[in-house]
Amino acid sequence: MKKIYSKIRFAYYYIVNSIGFYPTLISFCFALLALVMLYLETLGISKVLKDDISFVIISNSETARLILSSITTGIISLTVFSFTMVMLVLNQASSNFTPRVIPGLISYKSNQRVMGLYLGTLIYTLIVMVNVHSDYYGIPLPGFSIFLAMCFTILCLGFFVYFIHSISLSIQIESILESIYEVTREKLKNEIKHDGGVVLERPGAGGQWYPVLSSQTGYLQSMETESVLELCKKYGVVLCFEQPLGNFIINGIPFAKVNKMLPDAEEFRDALFVHLNFYREERPDVNYLFGFKHITESAIRALSPSLNDPGTAIKAIDYLTDLFVLRMQLTDEKVLCDKDGEGRVIFLQETFEHLMDLCLSPIRLYSKESCVVVLRILYLFRSLLFKVEKHPHLKPVLYKEILVLLQDADKGIMNTSDRERVNVQVKELNQMQVLQKNLQLLSIKPPAQD
Repeated sequence: MKKIYSKIRFAYYYIVNSIGFYPTLISFCFALLALVMLYLETLGISKVLKDDISFVIISNSETARLILSSITTGIISLTVFSFTMVMLVLNQASSNFTPRVIPGLISYKSNQRVMGLYLGTLIYTLIVMVNVHSDYYGIPLPGFSIFLAMCFTILCLGFFVYFIHSISLSIQIESILESIYEVTREKLKNEIKHDGGVVLERPGAGGQWYPVLSSQTGYLQSMETESVLELCKKYGVVLCFEQPLGNFIINGIPFAKVNKMLPDAEEFRDALFVHLNFYREERPDVNYLFGFKHITESAIRALSPSLNDPGTAIKAIDYLTDLFVLRMQLTDEKVLCDKDGEGRVIFLQETFEHLMDLCLSPIRLYSKESCVVVLRILYLFRSLLFKVEKHPHLKPVLYKEILVLLQDADKGIMNTSDRERVNVQVKELNQMQVLQKNLQLLSIKPPAQD
């Protein structure tokens, strides 16, 4: 039963976040509305309304068929055109930014609702159309139902204008970056909120730990927390994941460890994998690490010679600055406790040092000759140094990253005026007196090129 329940939960999450969820749901509601309206027609709703508001009731069969045929043709054309625009936007986003932003664009609920309105209106119109002059009714035409179809069509035209506006905004890199940033920021805040600071003995720190072999190959993205905690409590073990969630695991290779030998290890593993979810999409709302990666990849693509858009890279660095400030508050290890408050699951998260290197190394590679981007990265470090006093163990990490940045800038920036501007920023960092050692200034004369 638990296995079936877990599969249903995963299927529900997958369906809700698919592009077809809202269109399907709204279409079903419109089909239900059409059936309800046809039932009311059998009760004579059109006849009653015709006496009071005759101008909204269609009484001519030729006019009714012409209206319904025009609505059907128009809505089909509108739907095809809108779907084509969505595909073009996704293709452009994949080409200009990074393919991994596509799941986020698809998940825009507003666009899905517009598409659902189109499909729902089409289905409603088709159901009403096949019932025009049906012998089942005691009136010639379902006039009020036809009037509603006209109202829905006018509504579709209004929302089509909104759709054009929305899709034109969603393709802008500023909107994409901001949406990724907001989702990642909320995910990080949630992680910080649930970071209880509990510390458990980790593998390699003493004691005997036993590997758990993977029974699948794929990207381990998420798990059902309550079910896994209950499972670990049942077997009386502490489970430690050797890699952060989102990493690729291979069948037959250890991916986790438990703190005691289990006579029925395979049974435990099979029960564990029932509650683990594998899929390829990298969604920031599931793992904040993906948000860092998406913003970084957008900055790298903006710095590529094909786009040459340092302004976008600077915005990406600004967003990374705030996210790094939040990440400083999070420990490198996450411990989940059961209902009795006993630690049962250990997640080894990406360390702050590795995360900063993962994001800044490629940006440094593409921007080491750009003074504007280098100055913005130095401003990033300046912001982090204001916050690092509460996290003194991160000072060596920041010092190391600043040194690496200055080494690349020393080799890449040849203009003496730009080198002086970099030195001004370095002097400001030294004046903060946060780092253990002062940073060396760049020589005004650039080094000789090999």
